[in-house]
Amino acid sequence: MAKQENQKRGRRKPLFYALSQLIAWFVFILLAGFRRFGCRNIPRRGGCIIACSHQSFLDPVIVGFTCPRAVRYLARSTLFANPLFGALIRRYGAMELARGGADVKAMKKCIQRLRRGEIVLLFPEGTRTRTGEIGVLKPGVFLISDRAGVPVVPAAVEGSLKSWPRGRRLPSLAPMRIAYGEPIHPGEGSVSHREMAQELRERMKRLQSRVKRVG
Repeated sequence: MAKQENQKRGRRKPLFYALSQLIAWFVFILLAGFRRFGCRNIPRRGGCIIACSHQSFLDPVIVGFTCPRAVRYLARSTLFANPLFGALIRRYGAMELARGGADVKAMKKCIQRLRRGEIVLLFPEGTRTRTGEIGVLKPGVFLISDRAGVPVVPAAVEGSLKSWPRGRRLPSLAPMRIAYGEPIHPGEGSVSHREMAQELRERMKRLQSRVKRVG
């Protein structure tokens, strides 16, 4: 019973979250020609990790409004310094992450949420790209996946770097895309976390190439 209740909770979206999704769809599609692909690959119930490439601050927003379920994600601790902004992003599922080194507390929070049947968004590159290319991925995403017993769904964004690159204070309009790939399940292939991270990177690069061809 408890497991079923956790899965139901993981599927629920608060009203303000659902309304925000609708507004984001209107803005991104009407003004920026936004498109998404592969949402059927996101499990409709149970916990899962979305492992996404990272081009700009818009990426959590893009995943948040394209995912059919509510999403939790890690945000660096400095973003919570402003009490009002900190409270706002917490309402949208943000969990605080200490900058520099491994944050064991944040990792435990992720595992707890995943075991409750929720979706957690992670950026395994660890930082935003400067070139648009997908960098080397940190293997910790698969440590969390194994501990929580949930799959990892690869995702790749394209266009958000042009819309909001490093150094620019505010975003501008640009065509953006996101694609979700088939889930990678815990222990798949019986290889090390580092090797799984390499495979994840290859899948993300293929997804990125796909959305680039769409234009």
